[in-house]
Amino acid sequence: MTETMLAALLTEDNAPLDLKKIDIPHPGKGEVLIKMESCGVCHTDIHFWKGEDELPRPKPAILGHEGVGTIVGLGEDVVGGTEKGQRVGVGFVFSACGTCRECRRGLETYCQNSRATGVDVEGCFAEYVVAPSDWVTAIPESLTSEEACPLLCAGVTAYSAVRKADIEPGSVVVVFGLGGLGQYAVQYAKLFGAKVIGIDLDPKKHETAISLGAHAAYAPGEEATEAIRTLGGADALLSFAPAPQVFRNMFDLAAPTSKYIQVALPDKPFSFKAAEIIDLGITIIGSADGTRLERDQVMQLAEEGLVRSTIKTTGFDRINETFRSLDQGEAEGRWVVNF
Repeated sequence: MTETMLAALLTEDNAPLDLKKIDIPHPGKGEVLIKMESCGVCHTDIHFWKGEDELPRPKPAILGHEGVGTIVGLGEDVVGGTEKGQRVGVGFVFSACGTCRECRRGLETYCQNSRATGVDVEGCFAEYVVAPSDWVTAIPESLTSEEACPLLCAGVTAYSAVRKADIEPGSVVVVFGLGGLGQYAVQYAKLFGAKVIGIDLDPKKHETAISLGAHAAYAPGEEATEAIRTLGGADALLSFAPAPQVFRNMFDLAAPTSKYIQVALPDKPFSFKAAEIIDLGITIIGSADGTRLERDQVMQLAEEGLVRSTIKTTGFDRINETFRSLDQGEAEGRWVVNF
Protein backbone atom coordinates (compact mmCIF):
# COMPACT_ATOMS: atom_id res chain seq x y z
CA MET A 1 0.00 0.00 0.00
CA THR A 2 1.28 3.47 -0.82
CA GLU A 3 1.90 6.04 1.92
CA THR A 4 -0.25 8.81 0.43
CA MET A 5 -3.84 9.19 -0.72
CA LEU A 6 -5.93 11.62 -2.74
CA ALA A 7 -8.27 13.73 -0.63
CA ALA A 8 -10.65 16.65 -1.23
CA LEU A 9 -9.74 19.39 1.25
CA LEU A 10 -12.01 22.22 2.34
CA THR A 11 -9.59 25.14 2.62
CA GLU A 12 -11.96 28.12 2.71
CA ASP A 13 -15.68 28.81 2.45
CA ASN A 14 -17.21 28.73 -1.03
CA ALA A 15 -13.88 27.86 -2.63
CA PRO A 16 -13.35 24.72 -4.74
CA LEU A 17 -12.23 21.72 -2.72
CA ASP A 18 -8.49 21.19 -3.09
CA LEU A 19 -7.73 17.74 -4.52
CA LYS A 20 -4.27 16.83 -3.34
CA LYS A 21 -2.13 14.00 -2.00
CA ILE A 22 -1.80 13.71 1.78
CA ASP A 23 -0.60 11.00 4.18
CA ILE A 24 -2.82 7.97 4.71
CA PRO A 25 -4.13 7.91 8.32
CA HIS A 26 -3.30 5.06 10.71
CA PRO A 27 -6.01 3.30 12.72
CA GLY A 28 -5.79 3.83 16.46
CA LYS A 29 -7.09 1.68 19.28
CA GLY A 30 -10.45 0.19 18.36
CA GLU A 31 -10.33 1.65 14.84
CA VAL A 32 -10.18 0.25 11.32
CA LEU A 33 -8.65 1.66 8.14
CA ILE A 34 -11.05 1.60 5.20
CA LYS A 35 -10.18 1.97 1.53
CA MET A 36 -13.05 3.98 0.10
CA GLU A 37 -14.95 2.79 -2.97
CA SER A 38 -17.80 5.33 -3.05
CA CYS A 39 -19.14 8.25 -1.02
CA GLY A 40 -22.45 10.06 -1.16
CA VAL A 41 -22.66 13.85 -1.20
CA CYS A 42 -25.07 15.32 1.33
CA HIS A 43 -26.58 18.78 1.75
CA THR A 44 -24.84 18.91 5.13
CA ASP A 45 -21.55 18.90 3.21
CA ILE A 46 -22.84 21.84 1.18
CA HIS A 47 -23.76 23.79 4.34
CA PHE A 48 -20.20 23.49 5.67
CA TRP A 49 -18.67 24.15 2.25
CA LYS A 50 -20.63 27.41 1.92
CA GLY A 51 -19.91 28.48 5.48
CA GLU A 52 -23.57 28.35 6.49
CA ASP A 53 -22.43 26.08 9.32
CA GLU A 54 -18.99 26.52 10.88
CA LEU A 55 -16.76 23.49 11.28
CA PRO A 56 -15.67 22.95 14.90
CA ARG A 57 -12.08 22.24 13.76
CA PRO A 58 -9.47 24.03 11.70
CA LYS A 59 -9.25 23.96 7.91
CA PRO A 60 -8.05 22.32 5.74
CA ALA A 61 -10.59 19.60 6.54
CA ILE A 62 -12.07 16.56 4.80
CA LEU A 63 -15.88 16.44 4.58
CA GLY A 64 -18.09 13.46 3.64
CA HIS A 65 -20.09 11.00 5.75
CA GLU A 66 -21.76 8.50 3.41
CA GLY A 67 -18.70 6.36 2.65
CA VAL A 68 -18.50 2.70 1.68
CA GLY A 69 -15.29 0.74 1.29
CA THR A 70 -13.24 -2.28 2.35
CA ILE A 71 -11.35 -2.70 5.61
CA VAL A 72 -7.62 -2.92 4.85
CA GLY A 73 -6.12 -2.27 8.30
CA LEU A 74 -6.91 -3.00 11.95
CA GLY A 75 -5.90 -1.12 15.06
CA GLU A 76 -5.60 -2.73 18.48
CA ASP A 77 -8.70 -4.03 20.28
CA VAL A 78 -11.13 -3.86 17.38
CA VAL A 79 -14.60 -5.28 17.95
CA GLY A 80 -14.88 -9.03 17.36
CA GLY A 81 -16.05 -9.98 13.89
CA THR A 82 -14.42 -6.99 12.23
CA GLU A 83 -11.82 -8.21 9.77
CA LYS A 84 -9.82 -7.23 6.74
CA GLY A 85 -11.67 -7.55 3.45
CA GLN A 86 -15.04 -6.74 5.00
CA ARG A 87 -17.11 -4.13 3.15
CA VAL A 88 -18.50 -1.53 5.53
CA GLY A 89 -20.08 1.89 5.61
CA VAL A 90 -19.26 5.02 7.60
CA GLY A 91 -22.23 7.23 8.48
CA PHE A 92 -22.71 10.70 9.92
CA VAL A 93 -22.38 9.78 13.60
CA PHE A 94 -18.74 8.76 13.97
CA SER A 95 -19.01 7.78 17.65
CA ALA A 96 -20.91 8.43 20.88
CA CYS A 97 -19.83 8.17 24.50
CA GLY A 98 -21.91 5.05 25.24
CA THR A 99 -22.41 5.95 28.90
CA CYS A 100 -24.70 9.00 29.04
CA ARG A 101 -28.45 8.72 29.63
CA GLU A 102 -29.25 9.11 25.94
CA CYS A 103 -26.80 6.41 24.87
CA ARG A 104 -28.02 4.02 27.55
CA ARG A 105 -31.61 4.56 26.37
CA GLY A 106 -30.66 3.69 22.78
CA LEU A 107 -30.83 7.34 21.69
CA GLU A 108 -27.15 7.65 20.77
CA THR A 109 -27.98 10.14 18.01
CA TYR A 110 -28.66 12.69 20.76
CA CYS A 111 -25.50 12.02 22.77
CA GLN A 112 -24.06 15.41 23.67
CA ASN A 113 -20.54 13.97 23.44
CA SER A 114 -20.98 12.37 20.03
CA ARG A 115 -18.64 13.11 17.13
CA ALA A 116 -19.71 13.50 13.51
CA THR A 117 -17.85 12.17 10.49
CA GLY A 118 -16.49 14.98 8.33
CA VAL A 119 -17.42 17.52 11.00
CA ASP A 120 -15.56 16.74 14.22
CA VAL A 121 -13.17 14.29 12.54
CA GLU A 122 -11.86 13.76 9.01
CA GLY A 123 -14.49 12.45 6.62
CA CYS A 124 -14.89 10.17 3.64
CA PHE A 125 -13.95 12.41 0.70
CA ALA A 126 -10.58 10.68 0.61
CA GLU A 127 -9.23 7.38 -0.65
CA TYR A 128 -8.80 6.11 2.93
CA VAL A 129 -10.56 6.84 6.21
CA VAL A 130 -10.33 5.55 9.79
CA ALA A 131 -13.42 4.80 11.85
CA PRO A 132 -14.29 3.06 15.14
CA SER A 133 -14.80 -0.66 14.51
CA ASP A 134 -18.00 -0.67 16.59
CA TRP A 135 -19.55 2.13 14.55
CA VAL A 136 -19.08 0.89 10.99
CA THR A 137 -22.08 -0.70 9.27
CA ALA A 138 -21.90 -4.00 7.41
CA ILE A 139 -22.95 -3.68 3.77
CA PRO A 140 -25.01 -6.57 2.31
CA GLU A 141 -23.43 -8.35 -0.65
CA SER A 142 -26.53 -7.75 -2.77
CA LEU A 143 -26.06 -3.95 -2.64
CA THR A 144 -23.51 -2.11 -4.72
CA SER A 145 -21.37 0.42 -2.88
CA GLU A 146 -23.09 3.23 -4.82
CA GLU A 147 -26.54 2.01 -3.72
CA ALA A 148 -25.48 1.69 -0.09
CA CYS A 149 -23.83 5.11 0.32
CA PRO A 150 -26.94 7.32 0.58
CA LEU A 151 -28.59 4.88 2.97
CA LEU A 152 -25.93 5.68 5.58
CA CYS A 153 -27.21 9.23 6.07
CA ALA A 154 -30.16 10.21 3.87
CA GLY A 155 -31.71 6.76 4.09
CA VAL A 156 -31.40 6.36 7.84
CA THR A 157 -32.36 9.99 8.51
CA ALA A 158 -35.64 9.56 6.66
CA TYR A 159 -36.24 6.18 8.29
CA SER A 160 -35.70 7.54 11.80
CA ALA A 161 -38.06 10.45 11.08
CA VAL A 162 -40.78 8.12 9.81
CA ARG A 163 -40.41 5.92 12.90
CA LYS A 164 -40.87 8.95 15.16
CA ALA A 165 -44.19 9.68 13.42
CA ASP A 166 -45.80 6.50 14.88
CA ILE A 167 -47.50 5.71 11.59
CA GLU A 168 -50.30 3.12 11.58
CA PRO A 169 -51.91 1.33 8.61
CA GLY A 170 -54.36 3.70 6.97
CA SER A 171 -52.66 6.85 8.26
CA VAL A 172 -52.47 9.83 5.95
CA VAL A 173 -48.85 11.03 5.73
CA VAL A 174 -47.66 14.17 3.97
CA VAL A 175 -44.03 14.37 2.84
CA PHE A 176 -42.80 17.90 2.08
CA GLY A 177 -39.83 17.89 -0.29
CA LEU A 178 -39.39 14.98 -2.68
CA GLY A 179 -35.62 15.01 -3.11
CA GLY A 180 -33.41 12.19 -1.88
CA LEU A 181 -34.65 12.12 1.73
CA GLY A 182 -38.28 12.67 0.80
CA GLN A 183 -38.14 9.79 -1.68
CA TYR A 184 -36.92 7.48 1.06
CA ALA A 185 -39.63 8.74 3.43
CA VAL A 186 -42.32 7.97 0.85
CA GLN A 187 -41.12 4.37 0.68
CA TYR A 188 -40.83 3.87 4.44
CA ALA A 189 -44.23 5.41 5.19
CA LYS A 190 -45.76 3.16 2.52
CA LEU A 191 -44.16 0.13 4.20
CA PHE A 192 -45.86 1.14 7.46
CA GLY A 193 -49.22 1.06 5.64
CA ALA A 194 -49.76 4.79 5.16
CA LYS A 195 -51.46 6.65 2.34
CA VAL A 196 -48.64 9.00 1.35
CA ILE A 197 -49.09 12.42 -0.24
CA GLY A 198 -45.98 14.12 -1.61
CA ILE A 199 -45.61 17.89 -1.96
CA ASP A 200 -42.90 19.52 -4.07
CA LEU A 201 -42.59 22.34 -6.58
CA ASP A 202 -40.92 20.08 -9.18
CA PRO A 203 -43.42 18.05 -11.27
CA LYS A 204 -40.69 15.53 -12.21
CA LYS A 205 -40.37 14.64 -8.55
CA HIS A 206 -44.12 14.05 -8.40
CA GLU A 207 -43.72 11.27 -10.95
CA THR A 208 -40.83 9.75 -9.03
CA ALA A 209 -42.74 9.82 -5.74
CA ILE A 210 -45.74 8.06 -7.28
CA SER A 211 -43.46 5.42 -8.80
CA LEU A 212 -42.08 4.83 -5.29
CA GLY A 213 -45.52 4.28 -3.80
CA ALA A 214 -47.03 7.69 -3.09
CA HIS A 215 -50.82 7.86 -3.38
CA ALA A 216 -50.53 11.28 -5.03
CA ALA A 217 -48.18 14.22 -5.34
CA TYR A 218 -48.88 17.93 -5.73
CA ALA A 219 -47.31 21.34 -5.86
CA PRO A 220 -48.00 23.37 -2.70
CA GLY A 221 -51.31 25.16 -2.97
CA GLU A 222 -55.07 24.84 -2.96
CA GLU A 223 -55.24 21.57 -4.90
CA ALA A 224 -52.96 19.82 -2.40
CA THR A 225 -54.81 21.32 0.57
CA GLU A 226 -58.22 20.24 -0.73
CA ALA A 227 -57.03 16.71 -1.54
CA ILE A 228 -55.53 16.19 1.91
CA ARG A 229 -58.52 17.67 3.71
CA THR A 230 -60.79 15.35 1.72
CA LEU A 231 -58.82 12.45 3.23
CA GLY A 232 -59.49 13.82 6.72
CA GLY A 233 -56.22 15.70 7.11
CA ALA A 234 -52.71 14.44 7.68
CA ASP A 235 -51.95 12.23 10.67
CA ALA A 236 -48.23 12.84 10.18
CA LEU A 237 -46.30 15.48 8.27
CA LEU A 238 -42.59 15.20 7.54
CA SER A 239 -40.60 18.17 6.29
CA PHE A 240 -37.52 17.60 4.14
CA ALA A 241 -37.94 20.98 2.43
CA PRO A 242 -35.83 23.90 3.70
CA ALA A 243 -38.46 26.52 2.84
CA PRO A 244 -39.72 28.10 6.12
CA GLN A 245 -43.28 28.47 4.79
CA VAL A 246 -43.67 24.68 4.97
CA PHE A 247 -44.20 25.00 8.71
CA ARG A 248 -47.05 27.44 8.20
CA ASN A 249 -48.60 25.20 5.52
CA MET A 250 -48.65 22.37 8.04
CA PHE A 251 -51.45 23.99 10.04
CA ASP A 252 -53.77 23.91 7.00
CA LEU A 253 -53.17 20.19 6.44
CA ALA A 254 -52.86 18.66 9.90
CA ALA A 255 -55.53 16.46 11.43
CA PRO A 256 -56.15 16.68 15.19
CA THR A 257 -53.34 15.08 17.28
CA SER A 258 -51.06 14.86 14.23
CA LYS A 259 -47.27 14.71 14.45
CA TYR A 260 -45.05 17.14 12.56
CA ILE A 261 -41.45 15.96 12.04
CA GLN A 262 -38.89 18.62 11.09
CA VAL A 263 -35.73 17.37 9.37
CA ALA A 264 -34.74 20.12 6.93
CA LEU A 265 -32.89 23.24 8.10
CA PRO A 266 -34.69 26.43 6.94
CA ASP A 267 -32.67 29.64 7.10
CA LYS A 268 -35.38 31.54 9.01
CA PRO A 269 -37.02 30.87 12.40
CA PHE A 270 -40.54 29.49 12.72
CA SER A 271 -43.36 31.36 14.41
CA PHE A 272 -46.72 30.17 15.69
CA LYS A 273 -49.37 30.99 18.25
CA ALA A 274 -49.72 28.60 21.16
CA ALA A 275 -53.40 28.08 20.32
CA GLU A 276 -52.46 26.70 16.90
CA ILE A 277 -50.80 23.66 18.40
CA ILE A 278 -52.93 23.44 21.53
CA ASP A 279 -56.30 23.39 19.78
CA LEU A 280 -55.28 20.58 17.42
CA GLY A 281 -53.02 18.78 19.89
CA ILE A 282 -50.14 18.84 17.40
CA THR A 283 -46.81 17.33 18.40
CA ILE A 284 -43.71 18.94 16.86
CA ILE A 285 -40.60 16.77 16.75
CA GLY A 286 -37.10 17.49 15.49
CA SER A 287 -35.24 14.57 13.95
CA ALA A 288 -31.63 14.15 12.83
CA ASP A 289 -29.79 11.12 11.45
CA GLY A 290 -30.41 7.72 13.06
CA THR A 291 -28.91 5.09 15.34
CA ARG A 292 -26.65 2.17 14.46
CA LEU A 293 -29.61 -0.18 14.83
CA GLU A 294 -31.63 1.94 12.42
CA ARG A 295 -28.72 1.85 9.93
CA ASP A 296 -28.79 -1.96 10.11
CA GLN A 297 -32.56 -2.01 9.63
CA VAL A 298 -32.32 0.25 6.59
CA MET A 299 -29.66 -2.00 5.04
CA GLN A 300 -31.91 -5.00 5.61
CA LEU A 301 -34.85 -3.28 3.93
CA ALA A 302 -32.65 -2.43 0.95
CA GLU A 303 -31.26 -5.96 0.81
CA GLU A 304 -34.82 -7.30 0.63
CA GLY A 305 -35.68 -4.88 -2.16
CA LEU A 306 -38.17 -2.94 -0.04
CA VAL A 307 -36.42 0.41 -0.45
CA ARG A 308 -34.37 1.72 -3.33
CA SER A 309 -32.16 4.72 -3.98
CA THR A 310 -32.36 7.24 -6.79
CA ILE A 311 -28.71 8.06 -7.43
CA LYS A 312 -26.41 9.78 -9.89
CA THR A 313 -22.77 8.74 -9.96
CA THR A 314 -19.60 10.49 -11.02
CA GLY A 315 -15.85 10.28 -10.44
CA PHE A 316 -14.11 11.62 -7.34
CA ASP A 317 -12.11 13.96 -9.56
CA ARG A 318 -15.38 15.77 -10.38
CA ILE A 319 -16.41 16.38 -6.80
CA ASN A 320 -16.42 20.16 -7.18
CA GLU A 321 -18.86 19.92 -10.11
CA THR A 322 -20.99 17.63 -7.96
CA PHE A 323 -21.06 20.13 -5.08
CA ARG A 324 -22.18 22.90 -7.43
CA SER A 325 -24.87 20.69 -8.97
CA LEU A 326 -26.27 19.73 -5.58
CA ASP A 327 -26.18 23.33 -4.36
CA GLN A 328 -28.14 24.44 -7.43
CA GLY A 329 -30.78 21.73 -6.95
CA GLU A 330 -29.98 19.88 -10.16
CA ALA A 331 -29.94 16.37 -8.69
CA GLU A 332 -33.30 14.62 -8.42
CA GLY A 333 -32.02 12.04 -5.94
CA ARG A 334 -28.59 11.60 -4.39
CA TRP A 335 -25.11 12.19 -5.83
CA VAL A 336 -22.42 9.53 -5.28
CA VAL A 337 -18.75 9.89 -6.18
CA ASN A 338 -16.64 6.81 -7.00
CA PHE A 339 -12.95 6.51 -6.22
